[in-house]
Amino acid sequence: MAHTRLQVRPPVAAARFLAHLAVLAGIWWLFVQGRADAWLVGVPVVLLAALVSIRLSGPAMPRISPVGLLAFLAVFLRESFAGGVDVARRTLGRRLRIQPGFRSYRIRLRDRAARVMLVNCISLLPGTLAATLEGDRVEVHMLDERDDPEPQLLRLEQLVARLFGLPREGTDD
Repeated sequence: MAHTRLQVRPPVAAARFLAHLAVLAGIWWLFVQGRADAWLVGVPVVLLAALVSIRLSGPAMPRISPVGLLAFLAVFLRESFAGGVDVARRTLGRRLRIQPGFRSYRIRLRDRAARVMLVNCISLLPGTLAATLEGDRVEVHMLDERDDPEPQLLRLEQLVARLFGLPREGTDD
């Protein structure tokens, strides 16, 4: 059986490459904390990573909503900080305030890329970590099982849906 290869028009391929390059350059910049001297290594690494990511990715990148991206970045920064403070508060005080456990959460998103993003972002929420994903359920490890993560998980899922420009009804029961 002959394999057919999807033909991508050059402007589309260039736009995809530039998008990958921009995202990876941003990640590199954050990783090296904005140090200019790190670009000596960063330029070839980012270029190679962009080429590899294009080669490994499917025929098209998911559409990202610019408004959704800004909202996501704001929440990402806020929740990252809040999560770090919360874990420090629970574990470094005189009394250890944890009661580890698991909760199951049903993911309502159907888009594969959005689901992967959601599962990877669960650990941003204070005291949570995505442990396993099976079908539509993700097992969430919690520092304190007495907490109710459902409202935060639903809010995060809605934020990811907005990031990917998915309809709101994709996150409702």
